[in-house]
Amino acid sequence: MNISKIIDGLRYNTATAEEICSFESESGRGDFRHEVTTLYRTPRGRFFLAGRGGAMTRWAQPVQGGQSDGEGLHPVGTAQARNFAEQHADEDTIARFFVVEEA
Repeated sequence: MNISKIIDGLRYNTATAEEICSFESESGRGDFRHEVTTLYRTPRGRFFLAGRGGAMTRWAQPVQGGQSDGEGLHPVGTAQARNFAEQHADEDTIARFFVVEEA
């Protein structure tokens, strides 16, 4: 998936960003709830989510009379990026991209 978007004067591009981790829903590809979402970090350290999915996912696109499948890109803050990584990445990956302290 290659997505590029300018948001608030900043270019987010999956081709130049580093992939951190991904999530793919268990529903089949034809299901309205199926989605694939990947967390990225730009070369300048900003995080974003990019993905594609069915009509009942975060990637749905509005169409006349409802929603359709789609793809997109959303910048996220460090806390949201860490939360996504904690749910979908292994410990080494989390420690590589985020500050981790002993409890």
